[in-house]
Amino acid sequence: MKYFLLLALLFIVLSREQIEEVEGVLQLTRKNFQQAVDENPRLLVKYYIDTCGYCQKMKPVFIRLAEMLKDYGFVLGEINAHENKAFTAKNNVKSYPTLKLYKNGVVQDFPNQSDTVDLLFEYALQNAYDQITTLNTQEEIDLFLKRSFFAVLKYVNNDDDLQSVATENPAIKFGIVVNPELQQAHSSKYTLFHKVLPAPINYNGEFDGLSEWISAYGYPEVFSLTEEEFLKVEKDKIPLVGVAGTKDGELFKTLKALAELHKNNIRFVLIDPNQILPNKRFQYLIKKKVVAKNVIYFYNFSKKKTITAEFSDESFETHKQLVETLIEQSLNNEDSQNGDSDIYFKGEGEVHVLTSSNFKEQVYDNPNHVFVKFYAPWCGHCKNLAPIYEELAAELDRKDIVIAEIDSTVHKIEGHDIQGYPTLILFKSEGDSKKKIDFDGQRTVQGMKDFLLKQLDSNYKGEPQIQLTEESFEVKETDRVDIPNDGQVIQLTAENFEQIVLKSKQDVFVKFYAPWCGHCKAMSAEYVKLAEGYKDSKNVLIAELDATVHKIPILEIQGFPTLIHFKKGEAKVQQLKYSGSRTAEALKEFIEQNGSFAQKQDL
Repeated sequence: MKYFLLLALLFIVLSREQIEEVEGVLQLTRKNFQQAVDENPRLLVKYYIDTCGYCQKMKPVFIRLAEMLKDYGFVLGEINAHENKAFTAKNNVKSYPTLKLYKNGVVQDFPNQSDTVDLLFEYALQNAYDQITTLNTQEEIDLFLKRSFFAVLKYVNNDDDLQSVATENPAIKFGIVVNPELQQAHSSKYTLFHKVLPAPINYNGEFDGLSEWISAYGYPEVFSLTEEEFLKVEKDKIPLVGVAGTKDGELFKTLKALAELHKNNIRFVLIDPNQILPNKRFQYLIKKKVVAKNVIYFYNFSKKKTITAEFSDESFETHKQLVETLIEQSLNNEDSQNGDSDIYFKGEGEVHVLTSSNFKEQVYDNPNHVFVKFYAPWCGHCKNLAPIYEELAAELDRKDIVIAEIDSTVHKIEGHDIQGYPTLILFKSEGDSKKKIDFDGQRTVQGMKDFLLKQLDSNYKGEPQIQLTEESFEVKETDRVDIPNDGQVIQLTAENFEQIVLKSKQDVFVKFYAPWCGHCKAMSAEYVKLAEGYKDSKNVLIAELDATVHKIPILEIQGFPTLIHFKKGEAKVQQLKYSGSRTAEALKEFIEQNGSFAQKQDL
């Protein structure tokens, strides 16, 4: 019996071939592919064809990436799609090169076709590991810290729920040390590690203060705009001052001194001209195509406006004066001449805070229209609405519409018996009085925006949609094709966009993204979940397009991510822009309510 068992084991060993490796990259085929997936918990695969010029361009990048990632628990492989056609088709590969990450055997689309090795490296580290990791050995801790630009280790053995802190800090990795010996050897509850900070920082305070402590002490004085810092900048929305330079120059010392002077009021950023990703992130923030040398940029988030000044002297005094001048210029506006009207809130791109003491003055006495959100801090729906409400305030370009909110659990307003949260009410100015109009529509930016503008302008017909040519829209029913839906996100290109999006029989929901965009990365997992939920659907395809690589002449994408539902009608393809919560559930609800199939369900 033992003899036969040994023979069986020997057969299994011999049947698993040694996969060929060329310059650090596994050479995969349909026969050895599953073996590679089984043996490597983090396998990044490139599907390519020899005749593809972009594939050839990416080859040395992929080899370099394999070298960079090998010490982080990754293995890279490539498969010739032309030689493995059926296998490639089964894996939903429609364009080349296509990257897919196999994480513990589960495939995950790698929505990054960039040939920038730093971008691929960064994205791999962020997506191959969970945000919260359990650590049992010192070796595991060492690898965790090595792969994390910004990390927090928990050494205390208690029931603190790190998930809530992780949700507030999506770019930070959290490690829970579970080994009792390692816990006892460490005197602090939590330790923060940041590759830019000179030494780790310990925290022994209460858990409720952990997130605030991370925000206050976990970041460098001068940002270089890493992915983590980019998300922090977008979250805090305090004024931003940036210049081009390197950390070994005089400018860095100057900015550090200025950052200390303006702590918590202005964020200072030094953009290294040789670093591609920080440059792209900064350009996205300040809405400029170039970050020029010897120019200081001041960006006001509330006004979405960038002002600049040139300089030739890198000294502290020169830049101190420049920053003060830019602040003054940013604060100056036409409304400063309106006398007493300055006491009232205006539509200035931000959500104004109401209290029981200022409610009458800022709502009933205010000559402007006021849209008020009555909320409770513990309400889940209110939390989901918060970022959407901020986006609404930023998008509305009318000073006579104030976006405001009030915590109804703290501030009770006479005459307003709020029964549920959130409650949204428009206080519309009509002469010397205010008319109350309840809002009960979709809690999306577009839904609330359309409601407000329709209430205030009877001629408002809704926002104009992105213009596509008539020829692109007009696709005959007989010319449309049925595309199989295998539950994966379809990777669009400039070449296949028209065929898949406009000429398919199904509606197509498309995410237009930029690889360096933090919001795009944050929603990736939810978008994959959305696609999986529509597996085998005859009605909808879920797709995405890297708008920094593939330009679609008929579309002009202004920000990332942009989400558009392409709805198939009898004669024309319509487009419906989505701007609500970016969870799979919220996206699906929008699709189900607005799809061409919405009225065709069987009774």
